Amino acid sequence: MAKILVLINSGPAEKLKVRSGLTFARVAHDRGAEVRVIFFADGVRVPLAQDPDFGEALSALSERGIVPLVCRRILETTGGPLELAGFEVTYIGADLVEAVDEGFQVVSF
Repeated sequence: MAKILVLINSGPAEKLKVRSGLTFARVAHDRGAEVRVIFFADGVRVPLAQDPDFGEALSALSERGIVPLVCRRILETTGGPLELAGFEVTYIGADLVEAVDEGFQVVSF
């Protein structure tokens, strides 16, 4: 079984990249892959945007039991909220290292 970590680095202004990453995560899961999703860099602004263009794709992940991680450090430095419904806000450095150690392939958008 494939292990895929989808790393969303693109922000809300790059809707095509973000939606592509979220859709890829859903498709990979539906094909049997173990999938993790992390919002990093400008990507941390995606959950804050509450954009309907992302809502459907995020709901599809939630329906599949995928809880995306959002980088707490970046939210702290940008003054963002540290609690986001439907997301796990955490310092993701250790999560990234762990995923690589576990054999996840990192695909970034």
